[in-house]
Amino acid sequence: MKTLRYFAVVLVFSGFVASPALATNKEGAKCTTAGRVVNSSGKRLVCARVAKTLKWINITAPSATTTTAAPTTTVATTTTTTIPLSKRKPVVTLMRSYGTAYRSSVSYIVESDKPVDCFTLSRELGEDFVGTRISRIDSIGQPEPHLCVVEVQAIALADGDTREIILAAASTFSIVDRDGNIQTTLLGSPQSIWVTRPVP
Repeated sequence: MKTLRYFAVVLVFSGFVASPALATNKEGAKCTTAGRVVNSSGKRLVCARVAKTLKWINITAPSATTTTAAPTTTVATTTTTTIPLSKRKPVVTLMRSYGTAYRSSVSYIVESDKPVDCFTLSRELGEDFVGTRISRIDSIGQPEPHLCVVEVQAIALADGDTREIILAAASTFSIVDRDGNIQTTLLGSPQSIWVTRPVP
């Protein structure tokens, strides 16, 4: 009986000791090394300075959400109108090239389901894009018919701190596809990249 009690006490105390270790790398918890990236419970976390305190920030890329509508039964005769591909607006989505970076020049991607003309996008902040901690758009390139690469200059001092660099669609955003259709909605906006520039 004494042996069983001793065993129970050991289990209880070992549970108390183990709990803090499991909660160390958790979103919103304090961390010690700025710029450190870890994987915890299926999330990608970066140690970033928030209001002068180092905390774990979730930088996991958002996953696409699929909504399935409930089936409906229609008795009346319906007519289906199919819009030709050449007349349909492209579906464009803003993405980041990576979650973290260690230099001030970072890039974002605009992906389309149809070939688009990336050079209809403006490099002037406030026209097609707006930014937080972004001083300018350096270039907009088109490596593939469905992709635009937007290179921006982040405002991040070389002091070892981590800063969130945000690119988003402006209210006047528009892009033209190869058929001349104009899309003014940019899905996935805004997108963040966490930049840590090491001390020289």
